[in-house]
Amino acid sequence: MDKQDVRAQALSHRAARSDAARSEAAEAIAAHLLAEPVVARARRVAAYLSLPTEPGTGPLLDALADRGTEVLLPLSRPDRTLDWVVHEPGAPLLPSTLGVPQPSGEPVGPDALASCDVVLVPALAADVHGRRLGRGAGYYDRALAGLDVPLCALVFTDELLDAVPAEPHDVPVNLVATPDGVHRVLS
Repeated sequence: MDKQDVRAQALSHRAARSDAARSEAAEAIAAHLLAEPVVARARRVAAYLSLPTEPGTGPLLDALADRGTEVLLPLSRPDRTLDWVVHEPGAPLLPSTLGVPQPSGEPVGPDALASCDVVLVPALAADVHGRRLGRGAGYYDRALAGLDVPLCALVFTDELLDAVPAEPHDVPVNLVATPDGVHRVLS
């Protein structure tokens, strides 16, 4: 299957998931990530605000804030790159041109990612070798290129596959978090 086929299948399955299943997945992923050593000892984490059909990040963001972990959230820029904003729980969110909720704080710059202990990234699917399939706009591949910090994709259990189509510019992840646990990728 090519990228478009895997994307279409993942989006279809996500749309069919119940709210209860999404909520359970969000809680389970948060519990697994909070116990994962790289996240447990992190002082600064880059994460994202999940879309309604994605594995939810709300419980994780709340728990990280409760721990005193600084969280950076993405802000899409007109040039198709990402900037980052320090997450302030309860701060108003702004709509983006892509329909993704964005933080309303002051941007800290694209280079802030390098100061993170781990970067959590959205994905429609990931595989056991760390290949991650996003929505196709390339925002994250551009932001993650050359970054030397652990990267973790968040997906539903059935979206962790044996193989995901990839191209040379696709940045692989080191970990994949699912409701079943955090999986280290195969070399």
